[in-house]
Amino acid sequence: MFKKLFSKALMVLPFITTSVFSEPIVWQIKDANREFIILGSVHAGTRDMYPLPSAFLEHWKTADSLVVEANILRPSQAPLDMSGPTTSSMLNHQQLEKLASIANDLKLPYSSLSKNPPWLTVISIQMSLATQLGLSADQGIDTILLKRAMNEDLPILELESVEQQLSMLKSMPDHGKEMLTTSIDDWDKMSSEFTCLINAWKLGDSQKLTMLFEESQHSEAIDNVLIFDRNEDWAEQLTYGSTYQQGEFMIVVGAFHLFGDKGLPNLLKQNGFTVTQLTKSKKVQC
Repeated sequence: MFKKLFSKALMVLPFITTSVFSEPIVWQIKDANREFIILGSVHAGTRDMYPLPSAFLEHWKTADSLVVEANILRPSQAPLDMSGPTTSSMLNHQQLEKLASIANDLKLPYSSLSKNPPWLTVISIQMSLATQLGLSADQGIDTILLKRAMNEDLPILELESVEQQLSMLKSMPDHGKEMLTTSIDDWDKMSSEFTCLINAWKLGDSQKLTMLFEESQHSEAIDNVLIFDRNEDWAEQLTYGSTYQQGEFMIVVGAFHLFGDKGLPNLLKQNGFTVTQLTKSKKVQC
C-alpha cells in the first residue's frame, strides 16, 4: 500500500467511462489448479484511468474472489498511534523551513505536521500533493474494485490487515525520517514525477515503471519493510495458503510490488507458476 507514498509516487468509478489509451499491465499467473490475474494498483487516481483493461475485466466475470493488500473500506478498529518522536524533533532547521513552505503551498497546517511522527507527515504531504494534482483516493483502483466486489457479492480476501499496515509504519527505521527528508529534498520535482508515474501506469510502460521504482528506493532496511518482506509473505500465502489452492483470483496490489527480481510475479514464478503478461506495453514520454 505505502511504497508509492514514500517513493515520491502513488503506486497510488464507473466502468463505462471511455478511455482508449489506458492499458495498465495485467499478469496471468497460474498452475494446474489455480489462476491469479494480477493488476498493479495506483491508490489514488482519475476518471480517465477507466475502464480497466479488457484482459482484466473478462476474467472478473468468472473470478472466485478479489484479493487486496487490505480492505481499506472495512472500518479499522485500531486508533492511529501517533506516539514517538515528532517531525520537528527529527529535522534540522533548514528542513523544517522547507517543510513549512511545502505546508503553505499545500494549505496544510504546519503546526500539525510538525507534531506528527515523520512517517505520518510524509503521507500527509504526498497525499495532499496528489489531491492538488487532481488525483483522488475515491478513484483509486483498490477503492473502485472493492466497491464493485461488494456490490456483486464477490468474496474479498486480504493479504494483510489495515492494522498490520499501521503497525508496519510505526516500526519504520528512524520513524520514517529518511522517507520524509527525501521527499522534502526532492519536492520541486515531485509533481512531474507523479504525472510521469500515472502516465506510465496508464500505458503499461514496464520499463519506465521499473526505472521509477528503482529511482525511488530508500535504504535496504526501509525497502525491506515496505516492499520486499511483504512480497515474500504474499508469495508464500498465495503459493501455500489453504485459501488459494484452487480457483480464479483477481489480485490487486500496489504497482511497485510487481517489478524486479523480488517482485511478486517473479517470486511466484520461482515457486513454479507460469507467468504471462496479458497486455501490451506502450512507451510513455516523460
